[in-house]
Formats: sequence, structure tokens, C-alpha cells
Amino acid sequence: MFLGRFMMQAAYCFIDLVGSRTNFTDQTQILTLLQHLQEKLNDRFPDLLTPFMVKDGDGLLGGFQAAEQSQLADLFVFCNAYLRSVAFRQFWQPLFGSTDLPEFYFGVGLGNLVTVEKTDYQDVNRVNSSAIVNALTAVDQAKRLMQGATLPLGYPFSTSLFKWQLVTDWSAETANGISALFYLIYERLLNTKLRKETFALLYAQPNLKRYELAQILWEAYGNTTYQVDYTQQKERAVASSKISRLLNQMDYPLIKQTLTTVRAQLMSLAEVNV
Repeated sequence: MFLGRFMMQAAYCFIDLVGSRTNFTDQTQILTLLQHLQEKLNDRFPDLLTPFMVKDGDGLLGGFQAAEQSQLADLFVFCNAYLRSVAFRQFWQPLFGSTDLPEFYFGVGLGNLVTVEKTDYQDVNRVNSSAIVNALTAVDQAKRLMQGATLPLGYPFSTSLFKWQLVTDWSAETANGISALFYLIYERLLNTKLRKETFALLYAQPNLKRYELAQILWEAYGNTTYQVDYTQQKERAVASSKISRLLNQMDYPLIKQTLTTVRAQLMSLAEVNV
């Protein structure tokens, strides 16, 4: 019986470990780190068309169907937030003996997906897609940007733990606009370690009260700006006021609005070739 070939649009992401050959003592360390992140990403994003799997020994590859590709925005935000979380530090520091967090190239590719059977979508090694080729190309471009190259598209995410780059089969201008919006968030608005940690906490726990956020920044992250007696209402009010000023300085409402725009633009790319 003849098996037809399915073709549809898809969005794949290749998360490639920076300095895998220079910053780690052996391959076992790399595999432990990647498998840990693989589990977290696959649990957090159950709608993945292709679950994340280790690729080429130092990266993770997974993808969404086009109808779900707006989740790429949350995937990028989640990755940045999780690596700054207390939970990740509890995993990372005992095993790797370092307080320096790992960094990754974050290559996203949009394109067509062609495969023989739909069940093959579950295995990155059996998927044939221009989206995967584009994701690998995006990682290469992210590396070049971080090395100081001047490219017509893309931005160097020098202070971010994940270095975003997007390559598509179509609408390069829209894709670059998405990259520009992420650059605005992570390299301009969240331009300090404190701001990045604060946003990471709010992304993970959006209902935190101001004083609760301040207390975590002091007790878990050691930021002495928020060192007060949290058993006292007046002290909590002081901490809350400091957090309100911080959120105004980092323009937190603009960050949330910008992420909404990114999700919408990602979906607009899914509709280009429909």
C-alpha cells in the first residue's frame, strides 16, 4: 500500500550549549544537564509536536506544529526564567560546583515539515523539515553574532542566558521584528541581573505580592536592598514600595504587552503560507 507524505508548517527549536567543549570536564556532565532541561521542557510544554530530545551530544531539538508556534515565545521566556530559579540552582551547583550559570544558543526555525508517517513526529531523528534546517542555521547565526559579526538580520543577546535567533522560509522582515522585540525585553528593559531575576520570579509566580517578591529576592537571591524584617507590617510596606519602583523602572507592563505582540506575530507567520 502506498503511504502518502504529509506536509505541513512547523516550528522547531535547537537549544545548543555554549562552550560545551571548553566549560565542561566530560560528556557525562553535558548529558546530565541536557536531560534535566529536556524533562523540564517536555513537562512544561505538552503540546509539542516533537518532544525535545538530545541532539548532536550538546543540544536539544524539539518543535511545535504551526498552530501552536506562538508557544515559542513562552518557551524562550520559560528557559530564561527557569535557569534563574532556585530550583535550577539546587540542581546545578551541587553537581557542577559553580555559581556561573550555563548559556545556550536558542535557534528557532519556521518552515515546512515532510515525513512519511505522523508517528515519526515523535522522534527528532526521523523528522524531515526545512524548519529544523532553519533552526540549525539560526544557531550558527547566533554564534556569529556573539562573536561580533555584522549580519543583515538578528541581534546579539550578550547578557541573556539564551541567545535568540529566528530563521524562516518566508517573511524575514517579520521574523527580524520578533527578534527585535525579544532584544528590547532581554537586553534593554531587563538590562541588569536584578531585573532579570525579578522578571523570572514573576513569570513563574505571577500572583506574588510585592513584599513576597522582595522577600524572595533577599532570602533566596541575597539581594540586600530588600533586607528587612518581614514579620513587621511597616517593613513589608517599605519592601513593597521598593519593588513597585523596580517594576516601574523595568517597565513591567510594557514587557507583558510586548510578549503579547510577539505571540501574535509568531502566529501571523503561521498564516503566511496557508
